[in-house]
Amino acid sequence: MNSFVVNQNKEYTLTEMYFDKNGVVTDDVDNKKIFAKITYRNDKPHSFHIRTFQNAPYDPMGTYGNREKYIETKIKKVSKSTFDFYVMYLTTNNSIYMTKAQRGYLND
Repeated sequence: MNSFVVNQNKEYTLTEMYFDKNGVVTDDVDNKKIFAKITYRNDKPHSFHIRTFQNAPYDPMGTYGNREKYIETKIKKVSKSTFDFYVMYLTTNNSIYMTKAQRGYLND
């Protein structure tokens, strides 16, 4: 987890936790290897982010899974439930969780 102070006047710290393509917490901060992240503000969850491609949650086991180096993906902010379904999909590879994450992403 990376920790840093954002604003000296407000006295709060932000901490980030990163997840790899298997849904495991990682310390490797290489942008292409991060598939989800949580930002904590004063040790409380503040925002949730997932990797997206073509304005949909990116599926590392899907059609473009072998083209990670060549496609342009982005990390976008989502709701907690969408984040939870996406990380559950990365962990279990059960497609129902990806479907729920995609539906939640459309509603965010």
